[in-house]
Amino acid sequence: MKKLLFNYDNPWAPLNCFAVFNMTVTVIAILKLANSTPHSIFSWHLYFSMMTLMISMIMWFRDCSRETITHSNDSMTHNSKMAMLLFLLSEAFFFLSFFWMFTSTVLVPELSFWPPSNLSMPSFIGAPSLNTILLVASSATVTLSHYEKDLSNSFSLVWLITTLILSSLFLTVQYIEYQSLPFNFTSGVGGSIFFMATGFHGSHVMLGSLILIACSILMYKNFYTSNSLLSYELAIWYWHFVDAIWLMLYTIFYCWGH
Repeated sequence: MKKLLFNYDNPWAPLNCFAVFNMTVTVIAILKLANSTPHSIFSWHLYFSMMTLMISMIMWFRDCSRETITHSNDSMTHNSKMAMLLFLLSEAFFFLSFFWMFTSTVLVPELSFWPPSNLSMPSFIGAPSLNTILLVASSATVTLSHYEKDLSNSFSLVWLITTLILSSLFLTVQYIEYQSLPFNFTSGVGGSIFFMATGFHGSHVMLGSLILIACSILMYKNFYTSNSLLSYELAIWYWHFVDAIWLMLYTIFYCWGH
């Protein structure tokens, strides 16, 4: 029997776990101890954890992309796609919990009516509709980028950069909307669910943008060919998933919830 030894020496997986654990503990500390401890201590710790997570994710994706480009085979391709599908499935159930909580809160409200007096849910007209257009357009441009790359066309990088511009506009509009909302995270159950669901989606958009930035760097350096696009295809899968989640958020929170 042949013994197989896999010696993976990159530190990115444990670093990601460490950063996520730190972020979770910090958020809990902010919610529980903010009144007795200076808020700036937790804020700096949270920013440090977020930066660690972003940097380690970019470096990990870079290493994985190089492996798929230089050592790709049918078995590795199948396993990578299966791993991504399982990851997206777990993410879908994660967001499903927010949809379930919000639906339950609306159908069975605490005060027997919805929305409560301290919560004015934003309308779907305005910033939410603009963000929907931006994300749907970004899905179209990243698909065009993949299509052009299959044809070895130089416009692939242009479409990818367009996708990144649209994603940055989405995050900007989301931030402006947060600043103009008449309620906050502490405005009852509905307010906390709204900010958690849309905030986590925004963090996924940010993560997807960082991954696409790494893809654009690899594309600019001509690492990708028409026969070695696995890492880019998986990144596109993730981006389409983020777009689909936003469409559900838009329908449930902004259209139906309002």
